[in-house]
Amino acid sequence: MTDDVAGTGGEPGGGGYHFEVFPWNENFATGIALIDEQHRQLVHLINKLASRLSRGSDDLQLAEVFKELVAYADYHFKTEEQIWQPSFHGDAWYAEHKLAHDAFLPTALEIQNGLKDASYDRVLEEILKFLVNWLVFHILDNDRRMAKVVTALADGLDLPAAKARADKEMSGLMHTFVETVLGMYENLTSRSLELIREKNERLKTERALLASEMQKQSMDKLLQSMKKTIEAMASTVEIRAPYTAGHQRRVASLAEAIARELGLPEEKVQGIYLAASIHDIGDIQIPAEILTRPGKLNPIEREIVQAHPQAGYDILKEIDFPWPIAEMVYQHHERLDGSGYPRGLKGEQILTGAKVIAVADVVEAMSSHRPYRASLGLDAALAELEAHQGQAYDPAAVAACLRLFREKRFVFPD
Repeated sequence: MTDDVAGTGGEPGGGGYHFEVFPWNENFATGIALIDEQHRQLVHLINKLASRLSRGSDDLQLAEVFKELVAYADYHFKTEEQIWQPSFHGDAWYAEHKLAHDAFLPTALEIQNGLKDASYDRVLEEILKFLVNWLVFHILDNDRRMAKVVTALADGLDLPAAKARADKEMSGLMHTFVETVLGMYENLTSRSLELIREKNERLKTERALLASEMQKQSMDKLLQSMKKTIEAMASTVEIRAPYTAGHQRRVASLAEAIARELGLPEEKVQGIYLAASIHDIGDIQIPAEILTRPGKLNPIEREIVQAHPQAGYDILKEIDFPWPIAEMVYQHHERLDGSGYPRGLKGEQILTGAKVIAVADVVEAMSSHRPYRASLGLDAALAELEAHQGQAYDPAAVAACLRLFREKRFVFPD
């Protein structure tokens, strides 16, 4: 019996899965080729196990795949440790990392033994959630941190300095990103489990139809993965500043409409929409009391707030998006005449997407309530655009925005 079913992902030899519970993303790469290749194999084995589970395989088949996964994980950990050990020389980081490896196998075997006593659905939840959570956090946080030390050592730093550099690169906002990606895959795993249960309850003909639908969806897998990552990141801002809940989503909706009104290619429209969806991600570095306090800001507080485009850029700049999302976030408060911030860019120095987001941002912000003022209204927002088009705001983007509201009756989503 094989897992060769046309679908997302792929197994060696040209086969595929019904679906991938854990889609691989190139942003997971550590930069060490051998480790990255072995991580891909671990991902493959998790998806192979999920594919077997999705078809209601018997206990023997499940045990075979799970045994293969556990054996490969043990081999991978030993390979990793041979790479880390010469660089860390028994350092506490190495010891802690090895403890994480040592804990994997006992936990995995405990779950395997639970097959005898637990319900089928419970086993699915325990196996897949444990594997996905453990592997995502291990790759994105632990292994990338260790790899950054190895890279720093190769650059000539001593071990304490290399660890300090790795900590700096992996702390703060980077940790927030790790948590949002982990949350995304937790949600994806839960949805996949529901799909598994549905597939096991349907007739074979219905299963075939569902597999076909999943095959179609897989064509857009990477884009959807990026969108879910961005949604998770955007939600972290709204949790800290509930009065602006929905602001980024509404700005993204208007920016997308403006971009289409301008006749931009669909691929560019998608990039603008995604950038607008997280244009204020840098707000997570602003103290909550500043974000939520009524009243005007003092000069120091204003300087802190105006640093959020830079903070957003720093979060996003290392992510390999197919669009200049980090730069659009960086530029969304720049103005044509150089009066914007944080860099005072002018005219053609500003990306088209950032110009579009700037217009959408102004309209949404002015027409919404804030703790320090009531809504100024849509008419006042549009008047602001008209008064400063060509000076602060891109005239084409302003004209497109005015048409949307005055002629095409655009409304923000609820």
